Amino acid sequence: MKINANKDFHYLDNIINQNQHILKKLSKKKNLTSKEIFDVTTNILNGDCTEIFISAFLMSLLINGESVDEIKGMVEAIKSNAIQISPSVHLPIIDNCGTGGDLLNTFNISTASALVASSCDKVVVAKHGNRSSSSLSGSADFFEYVGYNLDNKPDLIVQSIESIGFGFIFAPKFHPGLKNASSVRKELGLRTIFNVIGPLCNPCTNLYGQIIGVSNPILLDIVPQIVPFLGLKNAMVIYSHEGMDELSISSKNTIVHVSFQDGGYSLNKTILEPSDLGIPKSALNDIVVKNKSQSITETMRVIYGINSNKSKENIVLLNSAAILLNGNVVNSFKDGILVAKDSIDNGSAQKKLRSLIKKYGDISKLEYAEKLL
Repeated sequence: MKINANKDFHYLDNIINQNQHILKKLSKKKNLTSKEIFDVTTNILNGDCTEIFISAFLMSLLINGESVDEIKGMVEAIKSNAIQISPSVHLPIIDNCGTGGDLLNTFNISTASALVASSCDKVVVAKHGNRSSSSLSGSADFFEYVGYNLDNKPDLIVQSIESIGFGFIFAPKFHPGLKNASSVRKELGLRTIFNVIGPLCNPCTNLYGQIIGVSNPILLDIVPQIVPFLGLKNAMVIYSHEGMDELSISSKNTIVHVSFQDGGYSLNKTILEPSDLGIPKSALNDIVVKNKSQSITETMRVIYGINSNKSKENIVLLNSAAILLNGNVVNSFKDGILVAKDSIDNGSAQKKLRSLIKKYGDISKLEYAEKLL
């Protein structure tokens, strides 16, 4: 531990004692209370915990299985220490973000879906994301490659959301304290509680709804219990039966829809079969890519309406429709698919990406990427 000169030994000694208590409790297979994990997470964010402790803490939670209270307490700590934004818009603000961890090497489905949905001008998208941890290319990897400036300050993100209807919220810029756990997480190379809470910590305070993708079916029971705590009006927790944290067109999907109405939250679980929406069933291999470069190129090709692979477009249309449905601006998945398809065909999705990069990045990088399509 690097001792902060502004913190005395007595303060740090208390933290060490607290941490030892936490590890002893976890070693006895007991779950932590929301307050206990809130305090531990706050100490980590403040840089007051050693990497040895952080590693033991994360592994203990993983072995025991994270409880609802533990996830809730960590989310509360991270959100309360985040740089928060509150864009002023008249359309519902939606985010679509998954836990990752499916290891299926698909292209940037959620990124393409976010841009396509926002280009329909029916919802605003505040896309929370990061670099890849388990996939070939994360949303930040995509945006950086096509010229977006990941160092944009929060006020520019707000401006982007308000003026363009889309903003990319690069997680490290809004959750600076998480850097204290980044090297441990990287060295462990395992899914930890941070993967679970990542999609739940969007720093935009006035999100209307959210698509939360999970690659572990156990989370279909846990994450919906966190939604009321987040204050969302609508949420869809989605899981494809092949393990993807997106809606799939090559398998059935489970959707847990959590909505606020009549003063309370209701929960409805459904099974979505893509063929019921008129989407031809595709093989998983049709949406898999071999490397980061191909992932970025295929993502752009869908956004630009270059239809060399209908399966890739179809999965983006399905997930774009989910965003629109989540914002209550279409009546069904079928309606959302039609709206999203029109947005791609008339060039709105392409224009959305170009507007974003031209104003908040380096358009020459996007133009170079366009030449490779």
